Amino acid sequence: MNATAARPALIDLTVVVPFFNPGPVVRRTVEQLVACLTEAGVVFEVIAVSDGSTDGSAALLAGMANVTVLDNPVNQGKGAALHQGFAAANGAWVGFIDADGDIDPRHLVDYLTLARTGGHAMVYADKRHIASVSGAGRARKLISVSYSTLVTAMFGLTVRDTQTGCKIIRRDVLTEVLPRLRERRFAFDLELFVATNAAGITDLHAAPVRLETRVAGSTVTTKSIIRTIRDTFTIYGRRRANHYAVYALAA
Repeated sequence: MNATAARPALIDLTVVVPFFNPGPVVRRTVEQLVACLTEAGVVFEVIAVSDGSTDGSAALLAGMANVTVLDNPVNQGKGAALHQGFAAANGAWVGFIDADGDIDPRHLVDYLTLARTGGHAMVYADKRHIASVSGAGRARKLISVSYSTLVTAMFGLTVRDTQTGCKIIRRDVLTEVLPRLRERRFAFDLELFVATNAAGITDLHAAPVRLETRVAGSTVTTKSIIRTIRDTFTIYGRRRANHYAVYALAA
């Protein structure tokens, strides 16, 4: 992100869409995203990052206007894909959204409006917001609540939902915290909040989200859950070692 920090912000919003074997739904998600941003009059770019997909989904996005496709040959994780997309971003605001079809891209238009009018550093989807609606199954809801309880106990964050994949961040904030972020998989979202908190950035606004039943298969497996918990403890260790402190950047 440092490499792009000096570029003129002629674009209102960059949206990074990380994906891994989502099938045809990725085309629908990106088409909806482009349509709603165009209708809202937002000057935007979409950077779709295939995280080693083998189902041909990256080819489905070829030739779409205002969409850049980065097709990686090896699966590294959601966080790695986001790092790559952020490094290429030109927007004054930078957002990301899951490609799996469970989050309506129009939320990003609403979040951008909230961020601008409220002067917020970040607006993020909070499925525990009183106005949120979730079509997730009982098991997934239980996993989500259990994880958020663990995060609150370990980090003391006021953020109730770190993991829902729809967020918008002001460019200067992302430029400040991104060099400290190390996570390459699902714990990236948590680390983003831990780093902003350590930097004294507190104007983070929770917004309602509507979660539908996923069109594509979930990438949340028992293996990924175990890995995320392990990575959560790694982040906790980094925080205790002051890795996320401002002065750590000079080290």
